[in-house]
Amino acid sequence: MEPILLFGVFEALIIFLLIILKRKKTVSDYLLSSFFLVYSLNTFLSYLEIYNRTHGFPYPLFFFVSTPFLLLHWPILWLYVKSLTDQHFRFRPVYLLNLLPFVLCIILFTFEYYTKPLNEKIVILQSESFKHQWDYPVVIITMTLSSLVYLSWAAVLVRRYNCRIKVYFSETSRYDLHWLRVLMIASAAIYTVIYLAFAIDLIVPLAPFRWMHQISFLLGAVYIIVLGFFGHRQGNLFSEKTIGINLQEPGTISGITYSLTDKENDFIQNLLKYMNENKPFLVPEITLAALASELEVTPDYLSGIINNKLGKNFFDFINHYRIEEFKTRSLAPENKKFTLLSIAYDCGFNSKATFNRVFKNVTGITPGEYASR
Repeated sequence: MEPILLFGVFEALIIFLLIILKRKKTVSDYLLSSFFLVYSLNTFLSYLEIYNRTHGFPYPLFFFVSTPFLLLHWPILWLYVKSLTDQHFRFRPVYLLNLLPFVLCIILFTFEYYTKPLNEKIVILQSESFKHQWDYPVVIITMTLSSLVYLSWAAVLVRRYNCRIKVYFSETSRYDLHWLRVLMIASAAIYTVIYLAFAIDLIVPLAPFRWMHQISFLLGAVYIIVLGFFGHRQGNLFSEKTIGINLQEPGTISGITYSLTDKENDFIQNLLKYMNENKPFLVPEITLAALASELEVTPDYLSGIINNKLGKNFFDFINHYRIEEFKTRSLAPENKKFTLLSIAYDCGFNSKATFNRVFKNVTGITPGEYASR
């Protein structure tokens, strides 16, 4: 197991360096790199603790030093998610309050373990008597609640964000954080099981503590690979200066009334005519701001019309036209020589996954099933 822990250390360090050496770094990059740095340090301290047990305790200072750092993982990860999903995110001193459990754990362990003589530390570890002290279940419960609260909170932020970006973009694959929400939910499940196993072990012994300790870090190594791969390539919507939008909650666009006036009715007719004749949806990266500029209205006004009058968000509105265009072109005899995906790209899609998902949502069948009719 020790080589696996060292692999986790170097793995996290490499990802940290990949992120920190990016030319254009955002606050999100710094937060994500901090997460990997903390994880690398946490895993290395855990490795030293295991090395201590198996080699006669050559490093007496490294006794339960890795445990407090587990309380840093989820607050940092939550801040990373918040920085990706909050347009006006700025790091504020109040966020340092999230470090309080970490600080309190260090203070507690200082009095309970760190200041004890080496011989007494060895007896505590070998007999696993720490399991029967009052602080052990408190720490386990705190870690369980910390992972559940922060990961659930992060999953909610991602869900709201994914809904909001569909108000402004016709293609969201570059900024969509669905992968992160799934990862948050999976992480909450995995780490709840891990901490629950530690809790059950207090009542019914499951395995030696050292084995449970190492298995938990092994699962963490897999988690780090996935998060690092996607996090390094994740674009940050708010770091791009050309967007110029305000990601408000859907349905809260200012200045829009819900009664359909003659002016709005005329605009809707002109909008639908413009979509059919000029086909702006053929542009893969068409945005709400770009279409509003073409129509000589504000993005807020256009968004209000599409959301409140047509009952769709911008993503669904644009991709509905793309699907209809695809259906027309795919049936044309001159296009039989082209693949379905190439036709989809010509209709404005630039992601196979988005095309397949949108087509299934709109028609109820897959593109292949439609073409084989």
